[in-house]
Amino acid sequence: MTVDNSWSAYIFREGKVALSGRKLVEELADGLGALHGTTHAARWEKLVDVLLRAGELECALRDAESPYARVAEGVTESIAAALVSGSVLRSDELARVVRGIVAPQQVKVAPPEGFAYYALHPLDVADLVRRCAPCDGYAAVVGIRSIGTTLSALVKATLHDLEVRVERTTVRPFGHPYNRRTEFSQEQHRWIAKLLSHRACFFVVDEGPGMSGSSFLSVGDALLSAGVPRSQIAFLCTRRADPASLMANNAADRWPAFNAHYTDPTKHLPTDAKEYIAGGIWRAKAFASEEQWPASWIQMERLKFLSTDGTRMFRFEGFGRFGADLRERSAKVGDAGFGPTPERSEQGFGIYPMLRGRYLSSEDADEVLLKRIAGYCAFRARELARDNHQTSELETMLRFNTQQEFGVELPASLQQLPVERPVVADARMLPHKWMVAETPVKPTGGLNGAPMIMKLDAATHGDDHFFPGPTDIAWDLAGTILEWRLPAEAATYFVACYRARSGDDPSRRLPAYLMAYSIFRTAYCKMAGAAMRGAAEYPRMMRHYQWYRSQAARVLGNLVPQQESSSLETRRAA
Repeated sequence: MTVDNSWSAYIFREGKVALSGRKLVEELADGLGALHGTTHAARWEKLVDVLLRAGELECALRDAESPYARVAEGVTESIAAALVSGSVLRSDELARVVRGIVAPQQVKVAPPEGFAYYALHPLDVADLVRRCAPCDGYAAVVGIRSIGTTLSALVKATLHDLEVRVERTTVRPFGHPYNRRTEFSQEQHRWIAKLLSHRACFFVVDEGPGMSGSSFLSVGDALLSAGVPRSQIAFLCTRRADPASLMANNAADRWPAFNAHYTDPTKHLPTDAKEYIAGGIWRAKAFASEEQWPASWIQMERLKFLSTDGTRMFRFEGFGRFGADLRERSAKVGDAGFGPTPERSEQGFGIYPMLRGRYLSSEDADEVLLKRIAGYCAFRARELARDNHQTSELETMLRFNTQQEFGVELPASLQQLPVERPVVADARMLPHKWMVAETPVKPTGGLNGAPMIMKLDAATHGDDHFFPGPTDIAWDLAGTILEWRLPAEAATYFVACYRARSGDDPSRRLPAYLMAYSIFRTAYCKMAGAAMRGAAEYPRMMRHYQWYRSQAARVLGNLVPQQESSSLETRRAA
C-alpha cells in the first residue's frame, strides 16, 4: 500500500530572520514621527505600516520574554484604535514611548503572511468582529503569535469601540505544525480565571486556519483545560476551511465543536479594481485554449484585478514595508526595461499597465530570447543583490524532499548550495511569465531592434513564504534551463551569455541548483495537487508534478542505483 506523503513535502520556508532589536525600535519610532502632518491618504498607508511594525516589535519582545513587551502592547493597541475607530493618535508622544524601549540585541521576526501575501486587510478583522462577534459585558482576546499579535490588537480595538470591556493576551503554540500545543503561563491562568469570573467571551484570533488547523485547536483545547466553557470560546479566522481536509489529529471532529467565524473576501480594494482575475481566471485571457493553461495552485495566487477599461492590472503586493520592498524591486525591473513599471500603490496593491502581446512558450527559445533572459539574470545579479541570504534551510529542503521522493541520500556534491551571487531571485522563469509586448514600454526593452521581450511578475515570488528566499542567481539560471526545456547545447549557450554579461561563471554551482530547483517544484506540485484533489486543476498539477520529478531523477542520473530505483518505482506503483 502506497503512503501518501504529499502533506509532508517541505515547501514553506520558516521565514524568520534575525534583526537588530534596536533597529526595530528606531524604525517604529521614526515611522510614528513621520505621521505628523501627512495627507489623509498617505497617513492611512503610514498608519498601517506602523501598526505592522508595532505588532512585529511586540511579538519579538513577547517571544524574548522582555519586560518591555507590555509597553509595546500599549503602543500596538493605540495604533490599532486609531485605525479602527479614527481616534486621535498622539504619534509624537507615542514615538517617545517607543524610543524608551530597551530591546534585545537581536530578535527573530517572521513576516505576517496575511498582510504580506494574502491580501488580508487590517479592517477585514474589524468588519468580522462587528458582524459576527457580539458580546455583552466582558471579552478576552487571545492572539496566536506571530500575526495574531496585530490581529488581537485590532479585535480589542473593535470590541472597545462596541463598548465591550476587553483585555487581550498572546500565545505561541509549539510542536509539529500538524500537532501544535499551547501552554498558558501562570500569569495567563490568573488572567483567564479573572475574566471567567466576569463570564467573559473568549475570542481566539489568527490567520487561517492553515493546512492543519492545529494552532487554533491547540488554543481552544488549552482554554477548555483552563476551565473556559466551550460555549464561551469562538475562533476568529481569515480563511474558511473544510474540517475534513484539515491535517490536525481528529480535526474533522474537533473543529466543528468550536464556534468559528470567518472574514469575508476583502471589500477594501483600490478604487478601480473591478474585474477579479485571480484564482487562475487570468489564464482565460492569456491563452487561446484551456489546453495551453499552465497549472496553478489557485488558492495560493496573489489577489489580482483588472480596471474597468482593462488597461491596468491591480496585484496585491503587501502592506507596509512588505509591499514597498516588492514595488521597489518591480520599479528597478521596469526602469531597466525588462518589465512593466508600477504606476502607484493603493490599499496594498501595486498598479501596473496591462501589457498586450503574445505569451511565450518553450518553442520560442531561440538565441535572441536566450540572450534577453541571460541579460535579465545578469541585471538581477547586479541590481537586486541581497546580503542576508540563508542557505541552510534551502539545503535541508533539498535533502529532505529528495529522500522523501526517491528514498536516497544525496551525494555530497549535490548537498551544498554555494552562494556567490546572492540575490532576491525572480523564482518564476517559466515561459508564460514572458511576453512579446505589442507596444514598447521602455526604449531599452528590445534587443538590437528585436521585439519587446518583457518579464512579467518579476518581484512577487523570490522572497515570499515559499522557497527559495534570497539565494544565488543560479536558482534562476537553473529555472530557465528547466522551464524552457533547453537541450544541452542551448543551455551551454545561455550560460555563456550570462557569463559574458555578468562576469560570473556559475558552471560549478549549477548542478546542485538544478537538483534543488527540480526537487522543490516536484514537492510544490505534489502538495498543490493534494490540496486540489477532486478539482479540475488536479490532473494539470499532477502532470507538472510528474514532469518535475522526471527532471529531478534525470539530474540524479546514475546516483540512484538502477536496482534500487526500479524497486522504488515498483513500491510507489503498488
